[in-house]
Amino acid sequence: MRYAHLAIGLCGLLRPALALLDEPFVTFSPTNGSLNIVGATILADANDFAGVHIAVNSLQSDLAQISGTSPKVQNATANSTLLHTEIAIIVGTVNSTLISQLSAKGTIDVSSVQGKWETFHTSIVTNPLSGVQKALVIVGSDKRGTIFGIHTLAEQSGQSPYHWFADVPPKTHSAIYALPTTTTHGPPTVRYRGLFINDEEPALTTWWSAHHNTSHHPLDTEFYAHVFDLLLRLKANYIWPAMWKSWTPPPGNIFFTDDPGNMQLADDYGIVVSTSHHEPMQRATNEWNETEKGPWNWTLNKKNVTEFMDKGIQRAGRNESYFTMGMRGAGDLSLEGPNALEILREIFNVQRDIFRKYFGDEKINQVWTIYKEVATYYAAGLNPPEDVTIVMPDDNQGQIQRLPIGNESEREGGVGVYFHLEYVGSPRSYKWSNTNNIPKILKELSHAYMRNANRIWIINVGDIKPMELPFEFAMDMAWNASKFDFEFIPTYLKLYAEREFGVEYAEGIADVLMEYSNLIGMRRYEMAHPGTYSMLNYHEAERVLDRWTKLASKTKTLHAEVGNDLKPAFYQLVFYPIVSGAAYYSINIGIAFNHQYAMERRNSANSVAKQVLDQFEYDYDLIEDYDALLGGKWAHIMSQAKLDAVVEQPRNWANPARDLATNLSFVQLRQNMQFSLGNLGLYAEESTSPLYQGRWAESIDSSMPNAQFTAELPVMSPYGPSVRTVDVFMRGDYRVPIRWQLDQIPGDWLSITPSSGTLSQGKYDQRLNVTIDWSKVPAGFNKTINVGITSQPASYPYFDLIRIPVQNHRVPQGFEGFPETAGYISIEAPHFQRASSKPSNSSVSLTHIPYLGTRSASGSIALRPYTAARASLPTATSAYVEYNIYLFNSTSALNATIYINACLDTDPSLLMQFSLTVDDAPSKFSRVLGDPKNAGDVPPEWMDQIANQVWTKKVALGPMAQGAHTLRWAVNSPEVYLEKLVLDTRGGVKDSYLGPPETVLVK
Repeated sequence: MRYAHLAIGLCGLLRPALALLDEPFVTFSPTNGSLNIVGATILADANDFAGVHIAVNSLQSDLAQISGTSPKVQNATANSTLLHTEIAIIVGTVNSTLISQLSAKGTIDVSSVQGKWETFHTSIVTNPLSGVQKALVIVGSDKRGTIFGIHTLAEQSGQSPYHWFADVPPKTHSAIYALPTTTTHGPPTVRYRGLFINDEEPALTTWWSAHHNTSHHPLDTEFYAHVFDLLLRLKANYIWPAMWKSWTPPPGNIFFTDDPGNMQLADDYGIVVSTSHHEPMQRATNEWNETEKGPWNWTLNKKNVTEFMDKGIQRAGRNESYFTMGMRGAGDLSLEGPNALEILREIFNVQRDIFRKYFGDEKINQVWTIYKEVATYYAAGLNPPEDVTIVMPDDNQGQIQRLPIGNESEREGGVGVYFHLEYVGSPRSYKWSNTNNIPKILKELSHAYMRNANRIWIINVGDIKPMELPFEFAMDMAWNASKFDFEFIPTYLKLYAEREFGVEYAEGIADVLMEYSNLIGMRRYEMAHPGTYSMLNYHEAERVLDRWTKLASKTKTLHAEVGNDLKPAFYQLVFYPIVSGAAYYSINIGIAFNHQYAMERRNSANSVAKQVLDQFEYDYDLIEDYDALLGGKWAHIMSQAKLDAVVEQPRNWANPARDLATNLSFVQLRQNMQFSLGNLGLYAEESTSPLYQGRWAESIDSSMPNAQFTAELPVMSPYGPSVRTVDVFMRGDYRVPIRWQLDQIPGDWLSITPSSGTLSQGKYDQRLNVTIDWSKVPAGFNKTINVGITSQPASYPYFDLIRIPVQNHRVPQGFEGFPETAGYISIEAPHFQRASSKPSNSSVSLTHIPYLGTRSASGSIALRPYTAARASLPTATSAYVEYNIYLFNSTSALNATIYINACLDTDPSLLMQFSLTVDDAPSKFSRVLGDPKNAGDVPPEWMDQIANQVWTKKVALGPMAQGAHTLRWAVNSPEVYLEKLVLDTRGGVKDSYLGPPETVLVK
């Protein structure tokens, strides 16, 4: 996209780092007309907003760190007597006295920012003030526009927004040149955008208390000054402050009273304070818990609840606020009472009376978040006054539930979005580490942008750390969503890495962050257990663990390469999230392999158990290393436990209180197997033979091969995996080595390597790779090849067969598409053979969406353009893609499983549908999701499937003759993203989490 090319070009030509989205206005090499601002005096209007002066003081510190020269700061107006300074940086709000007089003289042109929201303008001017020869001028349309301009200068000069929250050191430069260009930045896509500090026990609260060497220290102005600084540097302006209901000590965090200066500090900085969805009228839940004025129940305790709300509005005074309306029940539960809708209507009226009491007819910010059951009230017709902002939440798991339809986005109060990057609740809490897939965030928030849900974006970030990257991504979208599409993601990650760590490391860091995003997108950590990924089928668990292991290795290499000054930041932003994730998977998948190997009586079960325990200890080493960073600055910030004994669908959604490694198994290494089974074991991929052999004595004649529980590979064909594997393993007295040997392999086209070996202590397992040279296989060959294997010592002889089914079926000349192999076909959605849009003049088509895929390496497909697709029914349903398939045998039942990226029906008038048909069959549209019990709630399949990150749908395509066929896919909504199609042709599809890897595409 053009923005990506612009960013890369400027990056290469002008500077080693730049703000991620904004047009650069500084560089580090002189150009014609540029202005060196190192040592320049910073001038600001003495009467400008407090937040502007806070930002100016930050800029002074930033430039001192970057250049080694601390600039002077002087408060001034146009008529002030100034110290003589050749070069100045002049900052101010457009209506300030200083900027107004410069504008009146024609020194600067403020038309690009006048009357705008949070917009700033930069330019170089000559002789702006007496004694000043040249100046870089930053003019903001309002106080935050000015503040954003100041912080953008700091960022482009070399100071990261995460200079404190992730200890990114400044990029030092002896000279900083303001470019001789005029730039305008803003207004933002989303008017109010920011974070919700939530579920901050035990990590954030314990860390902050330890930071002050106490057992409990409130989240005070010292803490919030860092938070507000981060928000403004990310061009955010809005907060729901921390409100965890702590039991140690009670009542928990209360922003408004823990430090009486918190509210004023927010207003000084320019941060708009609101409260969470169940804390109405600028009061914290924990405040009510201290009142002892009866139950939090409108029906039973209306007077006291009203007085409580009234005092919240009175206390807020004229500070810039966004007042939460409505009411939920105690403990963040449903409202109690006989008729929730009527109760809420009454509550709205009382709250509006309170506003009139303190503000008269003045327009004030009010918000109602339709969270959980409240969404069903909205669907049932409850609607607040037009000037109230309606915030539409996700499902707590990253799928937005509802977006504006009709004229909803045109309401005076507008519409916003509440989005989770962490969560405590069903089906399972996730709050330890970042498990947010960047393409998925882009998908969901881009829908909100295109549907004009742009008044508020509030992001639940838990403890803030370690959500740095996904939160910034969301805030950058909120600043300028038009610059984002899926192709931009790799460029974005590279620019992010470049800003934090420098150009020399940017590409490598961006690569590991992209792979990390993909891996965590498959399933959140806390929802992954030892049984999630298949041990038997498609090498699934092995492939996933291998990716994590390689990713951790690359990350460790990068960590060794970055300079010592960058290592603390690298540890926080890259190393710990990735390497701890790899350790988490090593433990969980290791437990699964340990169980599998123990049931097979492999000696290596014990080795794997030791590896699990080593990783369990290493996981805590990583935490202690985090705690030790920078003299203990971040001690306890990673104190959330995550390893548990949860299997399958959890019954308890809460996080574990302490990490637990469980269910490890051991075999007796000095003991032999039963004589009839032998000490050599065989495992052919996707078979279960060793499991049964571990308990079953089939024959007392060890010279005879197993007949019932056989080591048989899946079918090998030209269109399947190029390599199949067999494991030979030791399952007897470890003190007695086993020498094994394959019999002569029939034919010159079949290869098994190695063909012999020795198993002993330290090498209990050996993998054999089976390959076929298909150019030498007779046409139409369809047999099972048996290869014998024998072992010594003679005192414990062994003989068995490795069975290799071989089918050399070939598609006809000229066929392009996906042939059947081993009883199935697996297709990644972007690999279609044809695409069409009808009528021919329609711009709507099914389009490749790169990077968005939890089951597909190539991404997904969806209708685009988004807005045109929503507006063009029934034209949209006429757009389709087609996949060519080839069946080598007729089948009585061709069944399909489709994988759709998890989504919800955000438009009640356009429920998502899809059609999958074969050959000339007419389109047959079916719902992606079922109807919820109550309109506005999640669909019935949500609880069982939401952890999977995809919806899997079964489609019966009926009997199908041998030969070529065409699958046709169509949808009615641009929010249906197809990732993968799997066809079961003859019962060949095996159980797995990710589904079979893509089969061969013949071109």
